[in-house]
Amino acid sequence: MQSYVLCMIVLSIWTHSLKASEENAVQYADETFLLKQKFLLEIVRNIYQPMVIEDYVPYSKNWIADESKYKDYGAASHFFQLYESGFLQKGQTYSIFNYWNLQQTRALFQLFYNSIDWDTYRKNVIWARENTNEGMFICALMLSVIHRRDLQAMELPVVYELNPYLFFNSDLIQDAMVRTILDPEFGFYESNFPNAVFNNYSSQIHRQREDTLAYYTDDIGMNSYYFYYMLEYPAFLGGDEMGLSKDRRGELFLYMHQQMLARYYLERQSNSMGPIEELNWRFPLKTGYHPMLRYWNGVAVRSRENNHNQDMKDAINVQNVLNYEQRIQDTIDKGYYILSNGSRINLRTKEAVEMIGNIINGNVDSIDPDFFKSFDEYVRMILSQSDYYQPAESVWPGPTMHYESSMRDPIFFEYLERILRLYWRYKNYLPFYTYDALNFKGVVIEQVAVDKLVTYFEYFNADISNGLPFKSDGSKGRSTWNFTVFGRQKRLNHKPFNYTLTVQSDIVGKGVVRIYMGPRFNNIRQLQLLKKYYVEMDQYVVDLVNGPNIIHRGTKDYYFNTGDRTTYTEQYKKVLRALDGKEQFELDMSEAHCGWPDRLLLPRGLSSGFDITFFLIISPYSAPKVAQFSTFAHPASCGVGTGSKYIDDLPFGFPFDRKLDVGFLKPKNMIFENVTIYHLEDTLG
Repeated sequence: MQSYVLCMIVLSIWTHSLKASEENAVQYADETFLLKQKFLLEIVRNIYQPMVIEDYVPYSKNWIADESKYKDYGAASHFFQLYESGFLQKGQTYSIFNYWNLQQTRALFQLFYNSIDWDTYRKNVIWARENTNEGMFICALMLSVIHRRDLQAMELPVVYELNPYLFFNSDLIQDAMVRTILDPEFGFYESNFPNAVFNNYSSQIHRQREDTLAYYTDDIGMNSYYFYYMLEYPAFLGGDEMGLSKDRRGELFLYMHQQMLARYYLERQSNSMGPIEELNWRFPLKTGYHPMLRYWNGVAVRSRENNHNQDMKDAINVQNVLNYEQRIQDTIDKGYYILSNGSRINLRTKEAVEMIGNIINGNVDSIDPDFFKSFDEYVRMILSQSDYYQPAESVWPGPTMHYESSMRDPIFFEYLERILRLYWRYKNYLPFYTYDALNFKGVVIEQVAVDKLVTYFEYFNADISNGLPFKSDGSKGRSTWNFTVFGRQKRLNHKPFNYTLTVQSDIVGKGVVRIYMGPRFNNIRQLQLLKKYYVEMDQYVVDLVNGPNIIHRGTKDYYFNTGDRTTYTEQYKKVLRALDGKEQFELDMSEAHCGWPDRLLLPRGLSSGFDITFFLIISPYSAPKVAQFSTFAHPASCGVGTGSKYIDDLPFGFPFDRKLDVGFLKPKNMIFENVTIYHLEDTLG
């Protein structure tokens, strides 16, 4: 009953904060929402400098200590005690993959999360902004904005603009800082180009073959997408209150990483780079990486040389990881697990994927985290040459110790290739899908027509001014909000394309269309090996009528994709204009942090053409346990922890999530279509 009342309160707050247009169902923010959004944008401005907004300064001296101001005072009290015993200082290097940093980050998040109302939350955020480590503050604040239900639809600046140091090469940041010193007009020119510095993605100092893919692995949109996913479902949060298991978090963890690996594989293939080597833990590790990143404090993100050798500490840690991995594998092979209370969990069901995913993730919703350990955390530590339990002030992280930069490091994908063996090992114990499970009786896909697929490179400007030191001299009305410096980089995009599906149906009702892309194959045996590299591009519900059905779908409609984010300074100015009544502030998902960048939908391809295969299937609509969008404010929110994010209840990756038999190609409600991606040669220079 308490949960129901709380839900109704949250929905009531949400309803108060939004106004819907009767004509087009567009949602607009009201003044209450706008004032909160304005605060969130202001509090992180010039995050590495002291706060200068006079209205906030008085609240920077003390946190809120009143017990009545917290939903769970025990959690708040734990933070108070932990902080007084010693916290990571401002300016020191931060990583969530250090044990002590993690404990402090979780405690700070709990302070924010358990603040009982907006006033308490706001004052605690102001205090923490001035008194805690910058990286830790950003992480805890973002977690609170994502997971507090009363902050649905509110957004902080996109992370690559909020903290550009883990997204842009250090030479670009250095160039911007030097130009700020030498040219007083830099950042204030009326046009964008004179305010821009350029990122070439790779250094000539440490050239490696993998740098060919830097345009993809260093892409700020892709890396921020992964960062936000990891904050939505962090291993250290869970339980009934957070509700993350409602979103099938374990299954999502495995499928998310399988999809990231598959997309990377296709990008490699379009650059003629061959298969992904699996991490084998035989030292020396062949794959080195020089990230060319540095922190605000000037420390470089740690590199790993080619043929990296282990020391005694690494040998112990690697053996621990191998032991944890063996425990998981043995449990999968047994097909069951016995809990400490004697109850037996069957791992030969399709639902068990949730438990397998939680175990591999090592999250707090795992059936036995003490036995299976934090597998993922230990691996990242070894790959970054670090120690999980080393003192927080001496941490020197490598790329895999940050959500923001993990996928820049090619060895991260070698690691994914290895851990996903466990996923496929579990799936291979499940029976083949029967003909009836795959078929949609009475539905026939007669043909699919796809537009020409074309990719190209373009320049893109990201606002990096928040990472640069700024001091207003009060002249010409200049302030931090009209100081804008752009990081300009070349990125992959594609021309919009449509496809038309011709379907003959003998039934009237709902179906769900899924479309995948993957490697070209010649027979079913090849597909058995290549199915793990098929990427889900889209899924949607169709209302089938009796007779012919012509379904048109364009890339702008794709369910998983989002466009570019509004820049930090422009977002702030839009809020001000809305507060002044000059325009309305629209709330939608066109720039959602939880969406895959639309422009990375297709791999690069070749000028002569890169052959891949599209696969489309229409399945009967199978309603999820909780109706989609029924428990959160769509389309303004990503719905984390609500249990109503998904279209249906089929397994993620269906039907490629299990072994295939020779009858797989027989049902007529599915179709393979060979297509070719053409890349326009780079004309950008």
